[in-house]
Amino acid sequence: MGPHQNEILMMQNKRKIAGLVRLTMVVAVFAALLPLSISAISHQQSKPAPIANDPAAWGSNHVGKPIPEYVHGDECLFCHRNNIGITWQKNAHGVTVRQGEDAPELQAILKQPPLASVAAQIEYFLGSRHRVRFLKKDGYGKFALLNTQAALGPGTKLEWIDGDKVSWDKERFGNRCAGCHSTAVDPSAKTFTAFGLDCYTCHGDVTLEHTKDTSLMWLSKKRRDDARAITSICAQCHLRLGKSRSTGLPYPNNFIAGDNLFQDYEVDFARADDESLNPGDRHVLRNVRDVVVRGVQTTTCLTCPEVHANSVAKHTEATAGPICADCHGKKLEIRPYAVHSSLCEY
Repeated sequence: MGPHQNEILMMQNKRKIAGLVRLTMVVAVFAALLPLSISAISHQQSKPAPIANDPAAWGSNHVGKPIPEYVHGDECLFCHRNNIGITWQKNAHGVTVRQGEDAPELQAILKQPPLASVAAQIEYFLGSRHRVRFLKKDGYGKFALLNTQAALGPGTKLEWIDGDKVSWDKERFGNRCAGCHSTAVDPSAKTFTAFGLDCYTCHGDVTLEHTKDTSLMWLSKKRRDDARAITSICAQCHLRLGKSRSTGLPYPNNFIAGDNLFQDYEVDFARADDESLNPGDRHVLRNVRDVVVRGVQTTTCLTCPEVHANSVAKHTEATAGPICADCHGKKLEIRPYAVHSSLCEY
């Protein structure tokens, strides 16, 4: 190889080395910028986090105040006897607690062997779908609750819980059940004004002027524009995962329709993302969180059911969204699940 060829070969090698150096620098710069580029793309594609509102920041409450002289259901029936009165005794809200004679379909249970020693003392039934509990009066505004429970299975199947340990508990109803199974509870004495749910529970302390202007009454067709207040009304019973800040009881302190429930009732809304939570309770918790924390106004507890008609026909008209997956799969097929509650002991 001559001197001229060696010179050419050396020049070619220098060009190759220079090219490799430039390539190395480009790769280094790209590697340095890649994480920033990915972060920028990810930031552009991610949705903004929902705005968190303070659930207690609006409205007022009646915590610790005297129970008002409210209009009772018997008075309401004077005008509503034909459209509501004829169906109320079959409504799920109307049968939270029933006198024995008002529940003929449950009379046969009293003849079962586990209740032989106390059947004559039982005056009221609590529940009707999952469990049946048994009550007797224990002074003004108080019930004693039988620890023995009848668990209702498919068809006519009946199972007994603590059937061999029959005894009356004078504290349990006031400590756990009164807030959702009776009306106008005084949490300091743990007494109620009326057993079951009176109209006052959901419609509040109405003025007689509502007969001329129904927008004065909560949950009337002309007063459904405040999603937070509507949600508070329903959540006082259906949100079973909280407790009163003022009393520690698992129900609010003297809540009246129109109040801000969450000024007294404390709930951990982070549990709405807990996949292990009972689907029924999780569904309620997610919907309440959407309204009172995230400010969603389009879906409330009244979007799906017709409460007085005891129908969920409107459920099929509701807008599909992530909350639907609590009870349905991604394709909205019906997904069976069991409703249960540690508070209600089923």
